[in-house]
Amino acid sequence: MLSFNRHTRGVARTVSLLVASTAISFVLGVAGAQANETAPMPLVLTAYSNGVGGANLLSKHYEEALTEIQRFKPQSSLASSAKANNLCVALTASRQLIEAKTACTAALSAAKYERLSSARFTGGLNDISEVAVAYSNRAVAYALSQDMASARADLERAQMLAPKAEFVSRNLAAAAMSRSTIAQLDVSTR
Repeated sequence: MLSFNRHTRGVARTVSLLVASTAISFVLGVAGAQANETAPMPLVLTAYSNGVGGANLLSKHYEEALTEIQRFKPQSSLASSAKANNLCVALTASRQLIEAKTACTAALSAAKYERLSSARFTGGLNDISEVAVAYSNRAVAYALSQDMASARADLERAQMLAPKAEFVSRNLAAAAMSRSTIAQLDVSTR
């Protein structure tokens, strides 16, 4: 699937990775429209493949991604926003959930700041997808921490901002099954 990625002002390939989870007490998953009713739909984290740590996130090298992300000194608010988002994803995927929730909140702040900053150059606040990504990613960190009330609140905010985004609809569907056990998690990249 190809999607427009404003971090490069070009086209980026969206890829999903599967991460097994054994230490979590519930599965967030539902069946797809054409899938068997028992097939789980995993939670989705969205990372920027062309942002710092993106290649390591794609190859499931989360510790290497964390090292790369933490060393990176962004030169713009756009790079800073991508770094914050990818840090949130790396920490969540590696199950460092206390740190992940803090990083995801910082990513949300960075996405909001980037949206306001870019509005100066575009004349409007029309691109809200990065804010929706940040809300959705933080919702996954909350869900994995078994804080479903916070997860649902963030997913509702993400849905208001990007009602047709697949990562939002998948996470909403998974959150609806909160009495299950978490069996899997997808890391999608933009």
